[in-house]
Amino acid sequence: GSNAIGMFDAFLDDEGVALYGVEAAGDGVDTPRHAASIERGTPGILHGAKTFVLQDEDGQTVESHSISAGLDYPGVGPEHAWLADIGRAHYIPATDTEAMEALRLLSRTEGIIPAIESAHALAGALRIGRDLGPEAVLAISLSGRGDKDMDTAARWFELYDEGAQP
Repeated sequence: GSNAIGMFDAFLDDEGVALYGVEAAGDGVDTPRHAASIERGTPGILHGAKTFVLQDEDGQTVESHSISAGLDYPGVGPEHAWLADIGRAHYIPATDTEAMEALRLLSRTEGIIPAIESAHALAGALRIGRDLGPEAVLAISLSGRGDKDMDTAARWFELYDEGAQP
């Protein structure tokens, strides 16, 4: 959220630049296990700001899900909500599986281990790039270090030897 807004800032007034954000779709936006508040949330107040919130009919937040601890949140920053509302930015979902496959791809091809948050952005960019074609120019925010996520990645990719002695 905050990294994307920081990146968007320089391009807000340049209509020639399309802005895309990627939401954590967890197990998919058609399941209850996601954190896609722009895609599936409704307007509400969260931490004193009007934004899109995953909430029940009484306005109480509901549980969100993402493999990324940094994206496992039932709301989105109000700047993103505003950009979505006015149509200046477009937001697409990336599932846990898509993000982890993007993490694996970047790690293997470039030797860069992205944070799982950044892997969501990469997963979205891969999809957008396929849609736009080989001449498209994309700028992607890879803002986090993946070393903090190695335990999560090792579990996801089943790399632990559960029978090993400590």
